[in-house]
Amino acid sequence: MVAFNSSRRQRSQCSAPKHATVESLEACQREEPLRSAVEAGGSRRFAAAVETFRGGRGEITEVRIGRWRVLTSAPQRRIAEVRQLAGERVAVRIERFIDGGRHHSSEIWQLYDGEGRLEAALQTTPDGKFALLTNYRTRQGCRLVRNRHGELETIETWSL
Repeated sequence: MVAFNSSRRQRSQCSAPKHATVESLEACQREEPLRSAVEAGGSRRFAAAVETFRGGRGEITEVRIGRWRVLTSAPQRRIAEVRQLAGERVAVRIERFIDGGRHHSSEIWQLYDGEGRLEAALQTTPDGKFALLTNYRTRQGCRLVRNRHGELETIETWSL
C-alpha cells in the first residue's frame, strides 16, 4: 500500500511515457543514474533472474524473480506476460479483474531488478485514458491522462 501526501502535490512535467507499454516503463528507468559499486558487487547466488511456472492450460501461475520475490495468479489477478529485459531486469504485466474475474478493471506493468526489488509500476485503466506511474527508485509518482493526440501526458506529480 502506498500513501500519498496531498500537501506536496505540484503541477510539473516529468519524463512521462507517451504510451503505456513496458518499453516506456523501461525507458523511464534508463534515465536514472546507475547504482553504486557496492550494490553492483552484491551476491549473485541465483542462476536465473526469473523463473516462470505454467498451469495445465499454458497460463502463467507463478513467477519467481531473484531469490525471494514470488508473484502468483489469483481469480482477481492474472499474470499475462513476463519479459526479461537488459540489465537483469524483469517486466511483469498483470491484469486485474472485478466480479470474480469477469470484468477487466486495470492493467499493471511492474518493473523489477534481478534481485526482485520493485523499481517502477505503471497502472492503466481498461480504456487507457488514465495512468498512474510510480517510480520507487526516485520515490516519485505522477498521474497521466491521454491528450487529444492520443499520448499520455503528466498532469500531476508528487513525492512518495
